[in-house]
Amino acid sequence: MTLRILEWRGISVPDAVRERVVSCSDLEQLTTWSQRAVHATTAEDLFAGPNG
Repeated sequence: MTLRILEWRGISVPDAVRERVVSCSDLEQLTTWSQRAVHATTAEDLFAGPNG
């Protein structure tokens, strides 16, 4: 879902970001990244801040 949100918003997702998201199995981390994706201006914004 995190990657879809970025794509729906027209934000380019580099391979390194895609790999990090796809390889994550921590539901809490994925939830945090999905919430950040709603307001992100770049894909790398997912990893900014605490619990990045």
